[in-house]
Amino acid sequence: MTIDPRIGFWLSIALAVIGVFATSATQLTTIFGQHATDIVLATASLLMAVGNAINAILHAIPSKDTPQALKSFYLGPKQPPQG
Repeated sequence: MTIDPRIGFWLSIALAVIGVFATSATQLTTIFGQHATDIVLATASLLMAVGNAINAILHAIPSKDTPQALKSFYLGPKQPPQG
């Protein structure tokens, strides 16, 4: 199974946009008030954490369906140790 690299690219772009919301807390407080800003920042933090974890897994998937590439897949099945 291969994953199109554009998926990771667009996920990274989306996470960057969410990061802008997370780092602009002072402006958000002025615009929306303290309570709404707390909700936005908490949501942005959770989305960035989950999104980055998903993006890391997507980048660990090999881009070729060759037996050698599948062996290098970090999260793929491993053979039990011999001996």
